[in-house]
Amino acid sequence: MSVSRKQALAQGEKAIERPKGQMEVTLYHGVTGLTLRYQGQVIARTHASAVGKQLAPYVALALGASLPDVGGSTKVVVSSGVMFRVLSISSLDLRSEEANALLLYLLQEAEEMRGFKSAVID
Repeated sequence: MSVSRKQALAQGEKAIERPKGQMEVTLYHGVTGLTLRYQGQVIARTHASAVGKQLAPYVALALGASLPDVGGSTKVVVSSGVMFRVLSISSLDLRSEEANALLLYLLQEAEEMRGFKSAVID
């Protein structure tokens, strides 16, 4: 059974309850949307809807990675602070102007927080 966006977000919030300097996450771009996993659990998800497709590259950008091709995945190591921003971005509805302003702010914060601690694992 598939994990809903609401369940994924709840698991994501639990994963970042305690601050962590390094979290290895896997970003998978499937036909049904984008999935972010930490320790085998889905912690964020976007659907393949118009809004989900619009959000997917921003989720990858916040992680400091490029969006994998459909069927591909990327592993990234980031802090829990960056993950907080990523989870926030994954739950935005970009159809509103306020969400677009918030998106820019969250992307900027994620970039500043990544610094030299984030790494894309090949």
